[in-house]
Amino acid sequence: MVIKMVWQKEDKFSYEIFITKYRTIFIFFLILFICLFIRLFCLQIVKGDRYRKISDQQRMHNTYERAPRGIIYSEDNTVLVENKFVFVALFYPFRQGQTLSYKNIEDLNKIFGKDVKFMINMSYKYGKVIKLADNLTLEDMFKIREKKLNLKGISVLRESRRVYCYPEATSHITGYTGEIGADEIEELSRYDYKIGDYIGRGGIEQIYDKYLRGKDGGWQIEMNAMGCQIKEFMYIQPEIGASVYSTINLKLQKVAYEALRGSSTGRGAVIVLDVKTGAVKVLVSCPGFDANKAGTKGFNKYLKDKKLSLFNRTLQALYPPGSVFKIITFVAALELMNVDIEEMVKCDGTFKLGNRNYSCWRRRGHEKVNLFSAMVHSCNVYFYKIGLKLGVKNLSKYAKRFHLGEKMGIDLPNEKKGFVPTPEWKKSKLKMRWLYGDTVILSIGQGALWVTPLQMACMISAVANNGICRKPYIVDRVVSSNGDEMYSHKSDFKERISLSDKTWDFLHKALLEVIENGTGIKSKIPGIKIAGKTGTAQNPQGDDHAWFVSYAPFDNPEIAMAVIIENGGGGGYNAVPIGRKIYETYFNMKSEKSIKQ
Repeated sequence: MVIKMVWQKEDKFSYEIFITKYRTIFIFFLILFICLFIRLFCLQIVKGDRYRKISDQQRMHNTYERAPRGIIYSEDNTVLVENKFVFVALFYPFRQGQTLSYKNIEDLNKIFGKDVKFMINMSYKYGKVIKLADNLTLEDMFKIREKKLNLKGISVLRESRRVYCYPEATSHITGYTGEIGADEIEELSRYDYKIGDYIGRGGIEQIYDKYLRGKDGGWQIEMNAMGCQIKEFMYIQPEIGASVYSTINLKLQKVAYEALRGSSTGRGAVIVLDVKTGAVKVLVSCPGFDANKAGTKGFNKYLKDKKLSLFNRTLQALYPPGSVFKIITFVAALELMNVDIEEMVKCDGTFKLGNRNYSCWRRRGHEKVNLFSAMVHSCNVYFYKIGLKLGVKNLSKYAKRFHLGEKMGIDLPNEKKGFVPTPEWKKSKLKMRWLYGDTVILSIGQGALWVTPLQMACMISAVANNGICRKPYIVDRVVSSNGDEMYSHKSDFKERISLSDKTWDFLHKALLEVIENGTGIKSKIPGIKIAGKTGTAQNPQGDDHAWFVSYAPFDNPEIAMAVIIENGGGGGYNAVPIGRKIYETYFNMKSEKSIKQ
């Protein structure tokens, strides 16, 4: 009995040990199962949507078909920029019966005029769609379709290409397009741009890119775990971009470009503004460039061109205004000095200040002139003297009143703001004090004074408007492919330039006389009164620049203009005839329109 009881105790003890181990293992696996359940719950339920999207993104691949960009129109709805469609051949290695025979590849070689065997082998190897040929002719496309049953996996699609209808003449207005660079994609990716996309470079193409670009379409393709494409899943139709309607008068634009190109140097700029609205009717920078060559080897010549064809002189080039600045000096003198407009001042061709002589453009001088005749004949000596009396601070003050030294705010990229010098600037930057000689040359628009042709056009437009300086603009409206208006320009103007009525009246009369009997006489047109000012700006790096700013008709101004010819010499001889051609075209167009009505 005793032995039996011992064994029973040992059996019970072993059983308890077994139960303890069993419970431990059970609890361990239970905890493990609970953790696994929680993890699966988190992955499948809590974060399920997120991982499902990631999985779909890895499984689904988009083969993009680029959307056609929107059309750009002129003022009269003439197409400036459009699209042409070209045919491209793609090879899809995932399609049924995808293997191409040797004969099939030979047929393709004959159609494309090149050996495509290597490209097809690479497509098989990596399981990717590949473009075999670009810019196919209609004949090539029909040849492929004739052999469609044998050419498995070959598809012909349409792609749009940008077409600039008036290369060079409108190049700086429209700009061009180019592929996004690797250095740009990080910033632009947040706006849904991707590698391979084309964006606007310069002009309307750049500023209004978000409207013009459209929405890409293409095939959605399913991929396997190895990254190879299996089948086509869905096709999305590309959506064309919105149409942009500019304010450019195409006929005037072409006349201005041809006139400027035919000038003595063929380099310069022309701006024509509607004085009532600020709309840009003409914007010419010469020489221009052929935007159709963008992205080709032929475009490289513009990058190395010493004439700077890609440089938009209307907004980016900085020139001394020369005698055009006398408008500012003239106004400041009337407003601040209460100058006697009849007082005569002698001009013998030179003005001596200290031990230096400052010359008049007319070597023998103008004899005796007053404020009015000095303006009409652009007498430097008179303005030297009056500029010294005004002082640099007043000259700078009135220059800034006419918005020199600041951007005009046009809806085109890379506008420069120019520069109006002050004694403070010279002291801080050049470590030199301001001299009387600096004031002398500033009074006739020379020295460290820099303006853009656009600023000069806005300045003379403000004069025509008795002080209302309207913000220039080049796009009137943007309309979607559905006909919905996405953008419409709202007229805007900077702070009004406040001058007395007496000053405005006297200035207008002087500018009219400049054309009637003064330095701008070559722009006279019978039956039309034009007011303006010529300028010859000295250029320390070469020949003088020729300026002409004006507005017409005198009694009720409609357009204002600024013309500059780089290294063109005297403004009255070289820039004025270009202005005349533009005015003749404008008023002839106006007469023709009234006759038709």
